[in-house]
Amino acid sequence: MKSLYVDFDEEKIISNLEEVVPLFPLGNMVFFPNTVIPLHIFEERYKQMIEDSVSSHNLICMTLMDDDEKDDNISISKVGCIGRIISNEEADEGRKNIILYGISRIQINEIIYSKPYRQAKIGIIKSQTTEDSEPLFKRITDLVGEWNLLLDDYNDNYKIKVDSSSSLSKLTDSLSSIIVSSSSERQYLLEELDEAKRATKVIEVLESRIDYLMGKLEIPDKDSSSIN
Repeated sequence: MKSLYVDFDEEKIISNLEEVVPLFPLGNMVFFPNTVIPLHIFEERYKQMIEDSVSSHNLICMTLMDDDEKDDNISISKVGCIGRIISNEEADEGRKNIILYGISRIQINEIIYSKPYRQAKIGIIKSQTTEDSEPLFKRITDLVGEWNLLLDDYNDNYKIKVDSSSSLSKLTDSLSSIIVSSSSERQYLLEELDEAKRATKVIEVLESRIDYLMGKLEIPDKDSSSIN
């Protein structure tokens, strides 16, 4: 295992970000800031992409591929996420197992085909913070607590851990990546720049999942005051 530099300055990376970065589109994969994803790389062009990235800035842009990849004329989402390679493992037959850490939302302004893999001209997209983050944060953490309580003695693998010191934006991004099943809905949450609207959507998903789980476990409905 080759571990790369993890304790990096995200703001410095963003402020010095190159305009053109490697682009890796994948179907059903929506990558969020402040999350990590493992990737198994076996195509020659993408192995070359990893080697080029590791030898320079360790950055890769991920975006959702809308159609099955049959040729280079695919449809991809114009909003993605720039990530940094934090782990790079050489596997059998030159294959690579990497881990990406999401840094920031980006806008894809142009796709470049000068290398075996795609590159993209990108621009950083910043979220819009809200002054009312505290009640939204509390509602989400209360619902996560309700979810975890329902899973006691059932399946600990599906319990959700929340960092109480996290920001609302980081919390909604991390939860969006694990509780929202539809790739189109995850892409909506990636493209939504208003953190309050993202938080509201996450709350709706958590409430729906809790209602579903209560029905599956045949648990009587509780008074709404228990999760407020």
